[in-house]
Formats: sequence, structure tokens, C-alpha cells
Amino acid sequence: MSEAGAFVVRAVERDEVDAVHALWLAAGDRGAWQPASNGADLLAELDVLAPEGRVWAAFQRRRPVAFAAAGELDGALWLSALGVDASFRGRGLARSLLAAATGYGQWAYYPALLTLAPRAQMEFLERFGFLRLDGERLDGGLRALADARNLSAFARRL
Repeated sequence: MSEAGAFVVRAVERDEVDAVHALWLAAGDRGAWQPASNGADLLAELDVLAPEGRVWAAFQRRRPVAFAAAGELDGALWLSALGVDASFRGRGLARSLLAAATGYGQWAYYPALLTLAPRAQMEFLERFGFLRLDGERLDGGLRALADARNLSAFARRL
């Protein structure tokens, strides 16, 4: 699309992974983009997930401006990364990326979409149907990651 305000949200092709990773590297607030590995192995993660159709990006003029990636954790779809370039926030791109991940999870018959986030993002996630998990509702790999990163765990039924 040639319109300056138009975006295309779609699965990332393998040859676009480097551009998506560069988007993350250039973000001043990339720590808030929720990469599961704290970003240390994000490129390797994207290399594995993109060919499986588990990385989505919002493109403007063929340049990624936002992306999401989802793996698997404890038998559920795991939203391991989500972020929008600061200059493109407030345009519904995170909503579109979450819709892509949710659609994939429903298509693949996952029971839930899981993610970690600071409590400050709770309101944002609740708007998209996520519930905060704690106590007996939190176990396995998700509990270990939440404890290790001092983040709250969230789940959305698919």
C-alpha cells in the first residue's frame, strides 16, 4: 500500500526476520517489548518461529513498524514478544497483532494465549481479554519465567 497511514499486518517471511529484529534493536524502550529471552536470543527465536507462521508484523511501505511472536509454553500459545515503534503507537497496531496471534492460536487449537508483563500493562491486557494469573492458577514454565523476571503472568482463553 502506498498511503502514508496504511498498514499491512501479516505473517513475517523468513527473509524479513532481520528487519524485524532491527526494529527491536532500534527501539529505545525495547525492554518493555516482552521478549521471552530478555532479547538475548530474540533473533534465533524469530528464525525458528517465522517459518512456522508464528511471527507477525505491521508493515508500512514494506518496513516493519511493530511485531509479535508466539511460541509454545506449557501446552498453550506463548506470546513471547510484542512491540510497536514509539512513533506508531496509538494506531491500533498492538490490537491487530494480538488479533493475528489469537487467530493463529484458535486455528491451531491452543487452549489459551499466555504472556508476561509488568503490572502497569494489566489494564492494556485486560482490554484484550487477558486475566492475571496467580496462586494455584500459575505453575510450570510460566511460573518459573514470571518469578525469574519479576513479571505478572496473564492468560487469555482461545
